[in-house]
Amino acid sequence: MFPLNTRGAQASESPLTTVVAAGSAALPTLLKLAAVMEKGGQDLRSVEQLPVEIALGPEFVFRPIFACPVSRDMSTPDNPPLALPCGHVLAEQSVAKLLKNRSRAFKCPYCPMECRQESLRPVTFPGID
Repeated sequence: MFPLNTRGAQASESPLTTVVAAGSAALPTLLKLAAVMEKGGQDLRSVEQLPVEIALGPEFVFRPIFACPVSRDMSTPDNPPLALPCGHVLAEQSVAKLLKNRSRAFKCPYCPMECRQESLRPVTFPGID
């Protein structure tokens, strides 16, 4: 239906087209669920979370990606994302450039917080091999 791009991370179609296609794939299940709930005296619009999971198919499964806001490079196993204590996330190579001396603190490029190398945490995406 909508093939993934060559990196396997994003849809090759626009986000709006992807959302409409996913909604169209889910619509028959949602209509059936609404009918069942209506017979039971419930309204589908009154629930915060659907009581069933709707499988959309592999064409709507996307791998999380991270692009460093400093270098604009996508993360790789050799250049993983790191979370700073302030919550901002940078690629390891960008942190290495900011970190001139391992014993010195460096300033986050997006806020005034000082960071040290030992306070950095790796960011992992669940379900990624």
